[in-house]
Amino acid sequence: MASLNIPPTKPYNRSKRIDSFNRVRHEHSSFLGKTFPSRDLSENRPPLTVSKVATKPPSEIVAPSKQEDANIDRNHIAWTSVRHERWQGELHVQGEIPLWLKGTYLRNGPGLWHIGDYNFRHLFDGYATIVRLHFEDGRLVMGHRQVESEAYKASQKNKKLCYREFSEAPKTDNFLAYIGDLANLFSGASLTDNANTGVIRLGDGRVVCLTETIKGSIVIDPDTLDTLERFEYSDNLGGLVHSAHPIVTDSEFLTLLPDLINPGYLVVRMEPGTNERKVIGRVGCRGGPSPGWVHSFPATEHYVVVPEMPLRYCAQNLLKAEPTPLFKFQWHPESKAFMHIMCKASGKIVASVEVPLFVTFHFINAYEEKDDDGRVTAVVADCCEHYADTTILQNLTLQNLRSLTGQDVLPDARVGRFKIPMDGSPNGSLEAALDPNEHGKGMDMCSINPKFLGKKYRYTYACGAQRPCNFPNTLTKIDLEGKKAKNWFEEGSVPSEPFFVARPGATEEDDGVVISMISEKNGDGYALLLDGITFQEIARAKFPYGLPYGLHGCWVPKK
Repeated sequence: MASLNIPPTKPYNRSKRIDSFNRVRHEHSSFLGKTFPSRDLSENRPPLTVSKVATKPPSEIVAPSKQEDANIDRNHIAWTSVRHERWQGELHVQGEIPLWLKGTYLRNGPGLWHIGDYNFRHLFDGYATIVRLHFEDGRLVMGHRQVESEAYKASQKNKKLCYREFSEAPKTDNFLAYIGDLANLFSGASLTDNANTGVIRLGDGRVVCLTETIKGSIVIDPDTLDTLERFEYSDNLGGLVHSAHPIVTDSEFLTLLPDLINPGYLVVRMEPGTNERKVIGRVGCRGGPSPGWVHSFPATEHYVVVPEMPLRYCAQNLLKAEPTPLFKFQWHPESKAFMHIMCKASGKIVASVEVPLFVTFHFINAYEEKDDDGRVTAVVADCCEHYADTTILQNLTLQNLRSLTGQDVLPDARVGRFKIPMDGSPNGSLEAALDPNEHGKGMDMCSINPKFLGKKYRYTYACGAQRPCNFPNTLTKIDLEGKKAKNWFEEGSVPSEPFFVARPGATEEDDGVVISMISEKNGDGYALLLDGITFQEIARAKFPYGLPYGLHGCWVPKK
């Protein structure tokens, strides 16, 4: 990546630089004559200083429409469509960005929830908005733009919905058109390629935006955010959906393919530099008429963990033009819940146990427990678990998110810890890894130090809750060994996924920074950096205007 061609700012005193990894306290200062209060729940700290200068927004930005202005006035900016298709510029920085932080944080999410006067109904329906935070030499350049999927381009050209989204389907004019739409559904032609769920960096350096349809994988340029091409697999595995969250390292790509015809799951691997998935093995469903939803899954050093959730794909709901209470799924508690363990090397299922009913979007991590002789006795898998309560799906409708009345309506969540024995036992366990009150009984959008992926770990960073609320509204650092949490909270703000970046050469698991993007209740927004160890704020940078809530991100190190 080329160096930033940015005019130098006024020199500042490096001796006062905040070193987050020596836990140095912030000095008292002010910004434009204003003092900023503490953003940490447990500990006060002095405000930060401005040490950089922002560039002005480009003149070609078009003013928002009257409808967009009305939406911004009426709704929290987190749930309002992005104001412009694209923007880029350097930001003011309050505080100090560590000089070692060199690279780009990319965050993807559904940022455009309307086509003309037509408003989408669910958080997951919106057209993808990719946001870029580039850190270099203590400076921060932000940019965003729409991912130019076929679904997005068709909607802008035809001024209507043209592909099936999470809860939306195009309206057909007559019965024959409806039959044609069903045929396109079975072939996959009518499924969206709106890659709005996450963004990953493959081992070969390609950056790909993803959603849960096989069709919805799009390669982007991490520097310009240009949409380059559709990511198409070169194998013959087929299928309509896959896990929205593959497990990606520099050496491999693992994902699950739910089989909706012969209920089960294919576990597949893809080598860096290829588009060909190869089957490791298959897991058949132990219960239920169809596979459970697999939004994400965990893996250890030697095993892939395949969850079988009683929230199962439903062919009938897929065919319906109007959303059902559980959208594309049905709840089948009578089918029970299971966890399957597959050996990466052989593809053999080495454990398959019944577990208590559960509902989760996101697994956090998994690792192997061993005895004194080094034999694996159990696999531990952690997730953000919603007490087997499916109402979390309805809770994410835009109507609900835009109608906070002060009542506490966010469904409870915990760090759910599965323990899957490897001795042939028929049952596994599911318990809270720590007291859920530590994080406000809210829990989702977790990240960890990637060096501990698949290994025993101690810390995770997530979004928790300061109640009453209708959506996770804190950032929280969870200590799974100490069973405690530290929380960051700002009244009325909605933070996005806290993403951990480790300091080069670090020996402690939490030695790094946590990046999040904050949507404020006044319509503004900013990038936030927290110290990974102390969970104290070390820097923030205000955006030119508030951005909608985003989902998942990745880190692209500077070349």
